[in-house]
Formats: sequence, C-alpha cells, structure tokens
Amino acid sequence: MKPPPYQSPLAGARVRAERKSGIGRTAKRVIRQKSWHERIASIPSTVLFELALFPHNVPLPPPDTTARLLGGALHIIHFSVRLSQMRAVPEEELSWEDLYDESRGSRWFDWKTPLTIFLISVSLINTLNFFTRIKLYNLHLRNDPVSSPNAAFISTELDFSPLEPPPLTMRFLTWLSDTFSSSWRFLLNFKPPPPPRSAKTHRVQQLSVWIPGELERKLFTLYSPVHSFLWIATNWSNWILMLSIMAITSAQLHLLTDKYEALVKDKQIIAEEVMHEYDVRFVNPRINPIRKDAAVMTHESEVVNIYE
Repeated sequence: MKPPPYQSPLAGARVRAERKSGIGRTAKRVIRQKSWHERIASIPSTVLFELALFPHNVPLPPPDTTARLLGGALHIIHFSVRLSQMRAVPEEELSWEDLYDESRGSRWFDWKTPLTIFLISVSLINTLNFFTRIKLYNLHLRNDPVSSPNAAFISTELDFSPLEPPPLTMRFLTWLSDTFSSSWRFLLNFKPPPPPRSAKTHRVQQLSVWIPGELERKLFTLYSPVHSFLWIATNWSNWILMLSIMAITSAQLHLLTDKYEALVKDKQIIAEEVMHEYDVRFVNPRINPIRKDAAVMTHESEVVNIYE
C-alpha cells in the first residue's frame, strides 16, 4: 500500500494544464522607486523625525550591560582622580600607620575638585532617580483606607485615563508645604484643612506605586553614593580595606535586590496559581457544567406484534 516514488499520469497532466493556463504562477509585482528629487526633499523630514525619537531610537545595549559599563567607567575615573591626588602629596609626608593630610603641599582647588564633585553628583542623581520613579493609581471603588504609606485621599474628576505623576520638584515643594502646614497646625491645635471639592469632583484614594528602572537599579548596586565617598577616603594605607568594603557593599546590594525581585515574582506566581486553581475547581464547573442529551429509544425486538 505504499505510494509509488513517481507521480501518476493524471497528476502530471494537471500540473501541465495549470502551467499552460497560468494558475499558480506568481504575479510580477511593480514597486515604485523614489526619484532622487523626492529622496533629497524628504531628508529634512527624516532628520526631524529621528530627532523627535531621540534618544529612544539609539540602539543601546541591555540595561544590565549598560549599567556595568557605566559603573566600571565611573570607578576607573574615580580611581584615576584619587591616584593623582595621592601622588601630589610629598613623599616625606607618607605614612603607612596614620592618615595624612593630602591638602598640604597642594592647591585647594584644581581640576580634580570639580571632577570629584561631578562623580558624587552622578551617584546622587542616579539614586534620586532610582527612588523617585512612581506611577499613580486611583482606587475608585475602595472606600476604606488601604494599609500603605503611599496612599492618600484626593479630589479628582471621574476620569479613567492613565495618570501622569507630577515632576519631582513639584512633589518636593508640595511635601515641604504640607509638612510645614501640618506641623504648625499640630502645634497650634488647629483642625486640618478640608480638601477642595467641586460639583464635578469626588474623593478617591490615590496610590503612588514605586516603579524602579533596571538601569538605575544595577548602577545603584555598582556605583552608589557610598562608593563615591569611600573613594574619597581611600589612600595608600587603607586601599585594600576600602576596595574590600566596596566589593562587599556591591555584592550585598546586588544580592538583596535580586532576592527581593525573586520574592515578588514568586508571590505573583503563587497568586496567579491560586486564582487558576480556584477557577478550574470552583468557578468553571459551576458556570459551564458538563451536560449531555438523553433520549429513549426502542429496539425492534421489543416491539410486540399482537398478530403473532
């Protein structure tokens, strides 16, 4: 019953008929090419479009690789600055037992001072950006307060569009004014001011959720403000101890963040599996019960003929 390795005559005749009639032949597509005048005229719009997408259109490596490159570069720059500062100290002032003052025999302000300030500022800005990225959620159907320090009641319109968090400067000024007002009201025993409301607004609960970035998190573990200040305290007598402290600090932060991310993912998996088991075992059997049609039929052997 195995089919033959050759085609049957009918199959060959069918293929020849299709080729003759043009069935199955790929149609030749005509693609219009742009002329050189159109290409030159479209250059300004192309440049503006690419500038509008910058820096999202830059092919960057993954956040993990980018953070490692930036952290390594910052450590190398800071090491070079510290090496230049330590070499500027006269040799007769060097001591392996006690710390020495590096400012003696050197100018109080040179090219190393703004570079050190720049490195410390980079670590502080990255830390600030890492801990201040938030996303706002309005809990419209939650009347009782949630047990979170990031939740607060606000007056807003009934709008389900995605919320944009205010700038960091506005958030800091709002927090500063609220803290100042609350402190004086508490000292003077005044009641807190009622929230402003209008006819179109209602009081809802707003939750500010922290959404850390992968690049900022990795760079924070590699080059945090602790690392920058440890580099300032590094000299010829304690460089081994300082490098060990930096390595331990980076490993500790990396292990802590990775374990906590794994914990959050495991909790999400457990919650999803609990809901899946609940749907499979309780919800689906009651919503979609298995039913079958039952009918009664007879067989000719059960028919009784009264004439026989």
